[in-house]
Amino acid sequence: MRILVIDDDEDLRSLLSHYIKKEWPQAEVEEFDPLVKDMPGDDFPFADYDAIILDYMLGRGDGLEWLREFKARGDCPPVVFLTGAGNEVIAVRAMKYGADDYLRKQELTRERLLSSIRDITRERIERTVTPEVAARMEGQTLGARIRVPGIRVLHLIGEGGMSRVYLASRESDDEPLVVKILRSEVTNDPNALERFLEEYSLVERIHSPHVARIHSHGVSEGHAYLVMEFFDGGDLSKRLSGKPIPPDQALKVFRELMFALGDIHETGILHRDLKPQNLMFRSDGSLAIVDFGIAKHIDAVDRTSHGEILGTPRYMSPEQVRGAALDLRTDIYSAGVLLYQMIVGEHLFAGDTALEVALHHLNTPPPALPESLSRYQRLLDKLLEKDRDARFRNADEVLGFLSRKFYQSEAHLH
Repeated sequence: MRILVIDDDEDLRSLLSHYIKKEWPQAEVEEFDPLVKDMPGDDFPFADYDAIILDYMLGRGDGLEWLREFKARGDCPPVVFLTGAGNEVIAVRAMKYGADDYLRKQELTRERLLSSIRDITRERIERTVTPEVAARMEGQTLGARIRVPGIRVLHLIGEGGMSRVYLASRESDDEPLVVKILRSEVTNDPNALERFLEEYSLVERIHSPHVARIHSHGVSEGHAYLVMEFFDGGDLSKRLSGKPIPPDQALKVFRELMFALGDIHETGILHRDLKPQNLMFRSDGSLAIVDFGIAKHIDAVDRTSHGEILGTPRYMSPEQVRGAALDLRTDIYSAGVLLYQMIVGEHLFAGDTALEVALHHLNTPPPALPESLSRYQRLLDKLLEKDRDARFRNADEVLGFLSRKFYQSEAHLH
């Protein structure tokens, strides 16, 4: 295997070479310094390489222009394009120019690099394809096949149990968007398909900066899809990474979450599945809630079959675990679980199985906060009451508590 690394940072070139050779000892990695050498000309032997890793900033040159020139040649191998974090406009352009994958340099890890190389070279490097690579290959093929009016689906960026998520953009510009495509096995389930389409109809009713903007929806090639805004700030799980967030920052995020819940609940909708992966951040730091796949209009909640348990066990309210009828207070409890995780850096309850965790929500008192966080104890106690009649009734009550106990005036919040 031969790989060409084009980057003006000598340390990064060496690091990438080290990662590759450690994984594939027989690999040949050629480091190309664009500060010393000009763009490879027509006589450059591209066909001798299995992959190219190309940076978007090349000191004397523009990585996008180099990419465009490379891909105009018939012998160009697959290209991994390196971008800056929050630079999805560059990533969109790179994918439109023919890049086979992109990686944010600030988030580059050994695992992500090797996974990307495996994906773009596929069986050229390894004769056997792992189930994970096969699944991603299937997802990329689906993304290339789906036709969304006015939208170009570019690259698979995430997978969940119900859907695949793709980086996309309009044909007319390079603004990053997300296309969420329902898995075929779910599309074939009428109830799941109805739930997916209900997500669009519910979110369409909510006019709030704290909810992801959905641009369109439809069905293509037998697959239901949503087109929605792209969040360059990532999700809350990315910010947590097993560590606590400074309490003042955690409280700021939590307060934004309360504004979001206020807007959602005012429309009569319960989210029912608050978790770190469903709290997204824009480039300006503002928060928005996504994934209303199991949300319900409150008028319909009582009609939900009793005993139906939906949600993520780590963040479920006691009444969700029991399969009882739900009201606004179920989202308030889940938000309290999130606040605990943000300021402590650990899950509220641990367990070896989902059932064990769920039973903790029913029966186990929340652990007391360490002394250094004691000023948040009363807030958490009120959020995490197992008896919902003793819990905060709605987001406005929580916001009022925050204003009285943690902020002298609104001026401190802006």
